Amino acid sequence: MITATWRGDSLLSETGAPLAVYDPGTGTLSADDVSIEVKHSAGAMSWKVTGEVRDTGEKFSVRTRGIGVGTLTARCGSRTYTLERGGAFSKTRTLIDVSGAPCATTSPKNGLDLAVTQTRDMPFADLVFLTWALTLIDTPARRTLY
Repeated sequence: MITATWRGDSLLSETGAPLAVYDPGTGTLSADDVSIEVKHSAGAMSWKVTGEVRDTGEKFSVRTRGIGVGTLTARCGSRTYTLERGGAFSKTRTLIDVSGAPCATTSPKNGLDLAVTQTRDMPFADLVFLTWALTLIDTPARRTLY
């Protein structure tokens, strides 16, 4: 299981080793042997992040479900997830797979970083994409630095 932190454009292990990197110049999220081209859009009533794996064409997405950002829905290829906040005033989230099992939790730190704790096996590319997408909505201060 992984315990890491998104700091800037890198997902760093507890020892500070990079596990994944986002390149804002190309819009590419890279982890292991997977490169995902990502796009983000937000409007008055919607928010979504989409991605496509370069080599396979597998599609990824995270989006709002209804009004508000308390519960997000996600698909990574054929895998479905729900990303739920811990409460009305909480920014901590649980990533839940289609069976209802929690796979990971995230928690913003200092308005800039996002702590990630994996609690159940899931594809690493899914964990990276989903948690990177959450940096855009749960740590909004870090996006204003660019």
